[in-house]
Amino acid sequence: MKKTAGISLMLLIFLSLCLITFSLLSLSGATADAKLAQNSAERTTEYYAAVTEANEILNEIDTQLAAAWREVQTGSDNEDADRNAAAAIGAYADACSKIAASDEALTWTAKSKEELSSEGADSTVIGTLQYEVSVKEEQLLFVELSVLWPESGSDTFYQIISWQIVSTVDWSADTSQNLYRTGTAG
Repeated sequence: MKKTAGISLMLLIFLSLCLITFSLLSLSGATADAKLAQNSAERTTEYYAAVTEANEILNEIDTQLAAAWREVQTGSDNEDADRNAAAAIGAYADACSKIAASDEALTWTAKSKEELSSEGADSTVIGTLQYEVSVKEEQLLFVELSVLWPESGSDTFYQIISWQIVSTVDWSADTSQNLYRTGTAG
């Protein structure tokens, strides 16, 4: 009888150790999943906070572009339509540069006066506005807009060219490969 009691006890100890090991592995996996979910929630919150800020800037740009377009339209008369259209486009481009100058976060790149005058009223793209919003310390939300010359006040004043997350740190790959050790006797 003693032989069966010893085997039963050893089996019970082995099963207990297996259950403890599996429970610790489950706890470890659950803890890792909780950390991953927390990091994902933080990144998502930071991203959408940056998107909200970028949209607020975009709304302000839209308002200022609409005001600049209305101002240019009220200042033109209809004597020479082609010359007035080119002058209005030039005045609108100048107003866009003033918008960018009023906010240091904005960068304005205008088409040259020669490009604008050669394209005339057929040109719809006046230049580009760019700005960045910080997502994290090593990431930015980069926004680039193509500023348009609308035919009427109900048309759009810009087209989004780029809306992307950009890393601010340089990534360098580890290309070292220690596959064979020299000088070891074996």
